[in-house]
Amino acid sequence: MLKPKILVVDDELDVLDRLANIVSRHFLCEVKKASSGEDALILLKKESFDLVLLDIKMPGLSGIDVINEAIKFTPQTKFLAISGYDSDEVASAALKAGAVDFIPKPQTSKAIQLKIKEILSQLGKYEAK
Repeated sequence: MLKPKILVVDDELDVLDRLANIVSRHFLCEVKKASSGEDALILLKKESFDLVLLDIKMPGLSGIDVINEAIKFTPQTKFLAISGYDSDEVASAALKAGAVDFIPKPQTSKAIQLKIKEILSQLGKYEAK
C-alpha cells in the first residue's frame, strides 16, 4: 500500500508543528506543512495529497478560499477543516466549501487521530504505526 500523503496547514507555527507531529507519530504517511493558504495552494498544485488538515481562519487566503480553489484541480483530495472559531457558521461554511468534516480548536490529540483514521480508512489508506 502506498503511504498516504497529508498536508497540514496553519498560520500559527506552534499549532502547525503540533498537528504535523500528531499525524507523523500515529500514522504511516508522508507529512508536509504549509504556514499559509498561499503556500498550501502551491504545494497542492505541485503534489497530490490524500488529505489536507487546514485552519479556516488565516491571514491572506483562508482555509475556505484554499478549499474552493483546490477542489477545482484536485477533486480527489479530502479536506479536514480546523478552527479556533467554534461556531456553526464557520463549520457550515467549511462543509459547504467541500470539507469532509470540521474540528474545533483546541482539540485533543486523540480526537484528531480518530478523525484522520476515519478519513484514511474511507480512502482505503489507513495503516497504524
